[in-house]
Amino acid sequence: MLDPGAVGPDDLERVAKEAEQAMRRLADLQGQLDAVRGIGTAAGGQIVVGADSSGRIDSIELNPRVMRMPSQDLADELLRAVNAAQDDCLRQTRDLVAQTGVDTSVDEAAFEAMERRLTDAHAAFMRTMEGH
Repeated sequence: MLDPGAVGPDDLERVAKEAEQAMRRLADLQGQLDAVRGIGTAAGGQIVVGADSSGRIDSIELNPRVMRMPSQDLADELLRAVNAAQDDCLRQTRDLVAQTGVDTSVDEAAFEAMERRLTDAHAAFMRTMEGH
């Protein structure tokens, strides 16, 4: 448990700087994530699908030759290209997050334990302040 009496100004300054750096890294990451664009192809490159950073399809390019395909084959190839574009977005997003060192596997129990420790530390601090 955190001892409020053992926390000095240097500790607070260090934590504040670390938090500031983390916020800058996260802001940079958000900008990079917003710029992600996935591309998927199918039918030998005759179908090209683009997806924005959220994975939504924002463009479909069809070579006129694909219109000669049976409708079910065309539908299957379109679906393949769409899935490839969305997978590309997901891959790029995971790569960016991994490069920044952000842990995407947040453990809920660890998060709750940290919250309890902070609550306990706050309560101890308030008791100390009431005594003065």
